[in-house]
Amino acid sequence: MLVLFETPAGFALFKVLDEGKLDKVEDLWKEFTTSDSARRVVELKAFNKFENTSDALSAATLIIDSKPSKGVRKFLQKHCEGETLAVADSKLGNAIKEKLKIDCIHNSAVMELMRGLRNQLTELITGLGAQDLGPMSLGLSHSLSRYKLKFSHEKLSLMPLLFRFC
Repeated sequence: MLVLFETPAGFALFKVLDEGKLDKVEDLWKEFTTSDSARRVVELKAFNKFENTSDALSAATLIIDSKPSKGVRKFLQKHCEGETLAVADSKLGNAIKEKLKIDCIHNSAVMELMRGLRNQLTELITGLGAQDLGPMSLGLSHSLSRYKLKFSHEKLSLMPLLFRFC
């Protein structure tokens, strides 16, 4: 099984080395307490780095809408033949299965695995440090907020009331 993991720098594919660990969802977090123990569960198979902020923005915008970008589709076609793909979004998994014919799964074990990967990300992806992710995350979030700002007018009208009572 492979895991598709989105980072601010690009998309990573991790190979799950011991799928038996996924059977015990409540204990899976223990496998990611250190980088050494995490490496016994997953290993980086491939990393597709974004060329620039524009590529990152377009890929992130499509992922938010549960659609794989052209770059992600090519990346998955190249590395996922005959594999099951774990994804964080079930709608994205359905789109990948429909377009690329790659079996996808999304469940509580996958979400716990994603949490563990996020915890050890800079240790599992060589050449990608926390100092690299910070500026990329900030830049990407600012760009995304310009295009994907969603709000509810009902929440806005309640704000003065909330401030009055607090």
